[in-house]
Amino acid sequence: MLLRFPWLFDPWGGYSVIGFGDIILPGLVLAFSLRCDWLSNRKLCGGYFPWAMSAYGLGLVTTYIALNLMDAHGQPALLYTVPFTLGTLLVFGHRRGELKHLWRIGEPEQPCLHVQLHSQPSERE
Repeated sequence: MLLRFPWLFDPWGGYSVIGFGDIILPGLVLAFSLRCDWLSNRKLCGGYFPWAMSAYGLGLVTTYIALNLMDAHGQPALLYTVPFTLGTLLVFGHRRGELKHLWRIGEPEQPCLHVQLHSQPSERE
């Protein structure tokens, strides 16, 4: 599936397309940044999410500019959006000294009680 965006000031009615993969994959990075902020009890203004969201928008604008500069030859949006979003998280994590925290945010401190790590054979009578 594709989303079509009309070209500005085009008398022939041309359009640009962006695929759902170009939205979903960077969206996973955005969801991770929001989850990281939520688990770290950060306010929205002081977290990673608003910066990652701004970087995603800037990546889309860069994609649109590159598309217009290259005379409408197809440009992969992931070429611009992923480095913008992921790079923003890495730069901010490094400046804040939280790269290790970002890397390990998905791992729980201790396993959940309802999850058995080692399967035990059930005793049948």
